[in-house]
Amino acid sequence: MKNFVRRFSVKQIILSDVFLSAPLALALILAAEPIAQWAGGPGATFYLVVGIVMLLWCVDMVAMAINERWQEKFLNLMIVVDVTWGLLSLTLMVWFAASLQPLGWVLFALNVLVPLDMAWMKRIAGSKAFETEFS
Repeated sequence: MKNFVRRFSVKQIILSDVFLSAPLALALILAAEPIAQWAGGPGATFYLVVGIVMLLWCVDMVAMAINERWQEKFLNLMIVVDVTWGLLSLTLMVWFAASLQPLGWVLFALNVLVPLDMAWMKRIAGSKAFETEFS
């Protein structure tokens, strides 16, 4: 699996992270009130703030993908932010577990799994070693 990930550039993985995260961020911003009703949990303001933070992070990642010097310089920081976001989402999912509806579980699970997966993929793609398929 690592060799498959290494076939992609860090830029491609960063942009795929934006492609996955931006629609969720926009949905959280534009439909915070209905999402809060259907998802349960903390409330519309929470979902709105999360959407805004995610959208700002997506803008930042696009800037990083465009500027290769920033990408090389801040790749580890991007990985740390992804892992922190995933762990914070897991903590909040447990915190609000009693009041979450099925949509809330899906939203929180996406905010746990996508950042952790993207952090792993950025880390693998950022490593320079390329192993053979049979190693």
